[in-house]
Amino acid sequence: MKKQPLILIVDDEPTILDLVKDILRPAGYLVNTASNGKEALAAIQAHPYDLVITDMIMPQMGGMELVQYLRLHHPETLVIVFTGFASYQDAVDAVKLGAFDYLSKPLQPEILRHAIERALEYQRLCRSQRDLETVFQGAESLGWQALDLVSTTPEAVILADLRERAWAQKDLKEVGRSFLEAARELLQVTNSSIFLYDAVRGQFSGLAALGPDSEAKTGAMITAEGVMGYVATHRRPLLVPDLSRDSQLALMPRRSSYQTNSFMVIPLTGYKFWGVINLADRLDRKPFAPRDLFLGWLMGRLLIEILEAREAPEEALIPSLTTWITKEIPVGMAILDQAALVIQANPALERLVGLPKGDLVGRDIFACLGFSSTDRENLTQALKQALATQEPGEFFSLKSTGKDNAARYLGIKMFLVPDERNAPRGLVLVEDVTEAEQLKQRLELYEHLAIMGKLTLCVAHELNNPLDGIRRYLSLALLKKDDPESVTRYLGEAQKGLNKMSLSIKSLMFSANPFKAPPRASDTMQNLLQDAIKIMMFQASDQRVQISASTPPEFEKIVSEADLYYVFINIIKNALQAMPQGGRLDVAASVSDKQLEISFQDTGPGLSPEEMEHIFQPFYSTKDATQGLGLGLPICQKILERYDGRLKVESQPGRGTKIRIILPYTDSGVLHGD
Repeated sequence: MKKQPLILIVDDEPTILDLVKDILRPAGYLVNTASNGKEALAAIQAHPYDLVITDMIMPQMGGMELVQYLRLHHPETLVIVFTGFASYQDAVDAVKLGAFDYLSKPLQPEILRHAIERALEYQRLCRSQRDLETVFQGAESLGWQALDLVSTTPEAVILADLRERAWAQKDLKEVGRSFLEAARELLQVTNSSIFLYDAVRGQFSGLAALGPDSEAKTGAMITAEGVMGYVATHRRPLLVPDLSRDSQLALMPRRSSYQTNSFMVIPLTGYKFWGVINLADRLDRKPFAPRDLFLGWLMGRLLIEILEAREAPEEALIPSLTTWITKEIPVGMAILDQAALVIQANPALERLVGLPKGDLVGRDIFACLGFSSTDRENLTQALKQALATQEPGEFFSLKSTGKDNAARYLGIKMFLVPDERNAPRGLVLVEDVTEAEQLKQRLELYEHLAIMGKLTLCVAHELNNPLDGIRRYLSLALLKKDDPESVTRYLGEAQKGLNKMSLSIKSLMFSANPFKAPPRASDTMQNLLQDAIKIMMFQASDQRVQISASTPPEFEKIVSEADLYYVFINIIKNALQAMPQGGRLDVAASVSDKQLEISFQDTGPGLSPEEMEHIFQPFYSTKDATQGLGLGLPICQKILERYDGRLKVESQPGRGTKIRIILPYTDSGVLHGD
């Protein structure tokens, strides 16, 4: 069932509230109203709203303050601000604070409806993109096994035929053309191209193209800018249902004219970034859907497999150590003896140090690079250890001083390289990372300032009420100082306020940086499950969904690979999507002699028997076709098969859904995927 958008209108003029309700009623929106910012806060805390439309100037609490609150506490709720005293600076300030749009009074019905449609469509696209990201993370954790997800579908026949033909072809351009022809059959694409990336030149070169301007695209050299440059930077599949509604990409240059506003870009990322597949203009002129993006991604995986198999072995690309080290390349290189004295250096290192050709030989390389005495000693010891253990050494960013006394940062890598007499020699790579380090420091500063700004706003809001109560209770205690019983009661209430402030501060400090780095290659089941719950907690809070979790002590000792993290994420995400207006999700785990079980019980609407029959079929989804990909549960099932595990779903209409993960368990405490 398609969810009706819930909109809150905030204005201190009743006539404006009635006018906006009359404008929106024919569009089928659910509309509530509030006469000021404080009433709006109470309404927002009671129900999750898709959109808030607020006047800027109101008594008690203005629109700007309401925008700040929503951006901090409910970032998924979009805001449109309107006012009768419009100015360019007010519009800029509102957008900077996080408002989606800015309108001026008197409100024009068509302009208002258009702004609301744009905001809700943008919100839908953002949610869809996050869902796709979750699915692709799980699919990528499967690697080549992701192809098995469509093994029982008609699309599998096309992909299998493509794989067979592409491996048999010798000309890489013919391979590229075969992939684009398959895309035309698989996705009804009429305008497509494949561009390979040249990392040395920083450019894309056209490998193959079909559709308008195909001859011009094939063999063309294009700088890494625009949409292809965006995908090259982020390395994630890109689906644009409607470019006119995508504010981030709409301003980027488009080198080709398309018949529609919908397109996809598939990055070819294996052990390196190979390039992109561009897919545009469906034959039926409809926008591309998540299912199309997944099939395009599978085609990309096949093309990566062929590209990597065709690349020449690395040994054939490096003729000899002497030629390699003296070749003119931008990274500084040197062969060192056990005392860190230079035996041979390349020109790039000589330029970095600032010495004429040949003057580095026989010198202490770490002293010449301007490191401190402590760093020189540490680097020399690291070199000796690398020579003794044959384990590479690496220092990411060490501060040094050049001849001009300017500070710079260098990255150092060390490797063992035996010479003809089998005497241990070290190969040292030196890279100037000053610019990257400075950018990193700036980014850390900006992130720190952003966090401090958010904390300041949150502290002002979260601590103001309890602080006011503490002040009142202390004043009452002073007035009643001759009544010990009253003083004790008032001081107790003040102490409760202080405790509430302490809890708020701890919560705010956690909220300042809620996201952890991606899970490590392996971790405890306890950490993987907790990380998945934490990462979804903000969405749960925004939807008023309470999550409880209970795990046995054994979970702190059971170690698993990180792909189970994506299973937990997918299941929690599905549960939250089933409870858009609030509910409860209970996560429980148990360990027996031979298996462990994790259950996820939600209070959503449940699934019908007909839906239960299809939930594990690829591309089947109970959500709208433009939002759901229908691969979340199949991916979870595929990942669990690596551990000989099972996924069981129990559901009845009106009684919620329970998903159980069952995994074999042994006394070793380690779960291994195949």
